[in-house]
Amino acid sequence: MEKLVKVIILSSIFVRGEMFEVGSEVEVNEREAKELISRGVATDETNIAIEEDNLKPIEEMTKKELVDYANSIGIEASDKLNKQEIIDLINSDDIEE
Repeated sequence: MEKLVKVIILSSIFVRGEMFEVGSEVEVNEREAKELISRGVATDETNIAIEEDNLKPIEEMTKKELVDYANSIGIEASDKLNKQEIIDLINSDDIEE
């Protein structure tokens, strides 16, 4: 079972296609929480330790890592897409207002 983490949104943002306003509490998986926190758009209410060595910016991920990450956060990504298309797909789901 995947561990879920509660984060507080710091700026209006789409998460998994749903819009969340500043101050909203959202439950996401650990990987997604680390990504949102590292981007500065969320904070961890429970103050879990973020292991920076396990967090790789999406621009540095391999194509397989991108597909796996996208799928883990609820975005359907195919290995038929190129890396930039997968990155664009991930980023389009997290557009700030």
